Amino acid sequence: MHYPCLKINLSKVENNVRIINGRCASQGISVVGVSKCFLGDTEIAGVLKKNGIKIFGDSRLLNLVKLRKYFGPGQKLYMLRTPMITEVAELATICSTSANTQRETVKAISGVCNSLDIRHEIIVMVETDDRREGLLPDQVLPFCEYVQKNCPSVDIWGIGTNARCITDKRPTRKSLKLLIELKREIENKLSINIPVISGGNSSIYNLIEKKQLPAGINQVRIGEAMLLGHETAGYNAIEGTYNDAFILEAEIIETKKGSGGNTLQRAIAALGLQDVYYKNINALMPSTAIVQQSSDHSVIETTAKIKTGDIISFKPDYFGLLLCMSSPFVKKIYIN
Repeated sequence: MHYPCLKINLSKVENNVRIINGRCASQGISVVGVSKCFLGDTEIAGVLKKNGIKIFGDSRLLNLVKLRKYFGPGQKLYMLRTPMITEVAELATICSTSANTQRETVKAISGVCNSLDIRHEIIVMVETDDRREGLLPDQVLPFCEYVQKNCPSVDIWGIGTNARCITDKRPTRKSLKLLIELKREIENKLSINIPVISGGNSSIYNLIEKKQLPAGINQVRIGEAMLLGHETAGYNAIEGTYNDAFILEAEIIETKKGSGGNTLQRAIAALGLQDVYYKNINALMPSTAIVQQSSDHSVIETTAKIKTGDIISFKPDYFGLLLCMSSPFVKKIYIN
């Protein structure tokens, strides 16, 4: 066995996807499977696809390239981050859809698509709750009018928003209703059909669960909820899902007694910042925690009796999972 390793229980992921996608589908809401946390890993993506996820979204073009090669030309792929102008030439050939807020970026996409005789869909992102990307509400109609007049190879497919990515502010029904109002205004004044309102991410899952999502919101972008079994407004567990589909294991390479009569035992694991940041993982062994970390070592204090060669298990949070998946030093092991 290679350590550190991340054990990925595909059966538990499958259970989570089936439950969450089913509950969304019952309310007419399409789920975009967000793959950025698992770097477009095709084993995990395959589980999502098998259980009803029809669209995949990611913020990194390299991950989307991986998914395109795996799924082939028919798969709908959605660039979640506003594209860099330097990547639009490749973006147009990889993705069917992208989130956008900048006129010059959409103009560049249209130019590439026109030269290739293809079309591209955009989601117009609106700033409501998160202070991240997005047009202010009064900028949305002029932006859409510009795209309609100046970007002939681009279709406005939808409007969307984010919450709980940068700030701690939770999504509100008021902000979601604003999207519905903007959609109506655009359709009425520009005579175009906008089929999608992308209401947010895992932070709005509570509204879905309680059936409080305003009518008209028909898409949600979900990654964390399906992978870790909780929504992200209050981090409450989602009924029926697993929160331990991903377990990180590390090997102990040194043990010693606690200093100064301390009853805690101290140990060092072969796990460092090149693998994962210690504040994004929690030890599963009771009364055990990482107290210090360097690039290659994690210093552990525990009341348990452990010895050199023992394996310690940790449960990562969302960013811990992202770091583990990103590190080439963490072995990925799939469990069915």
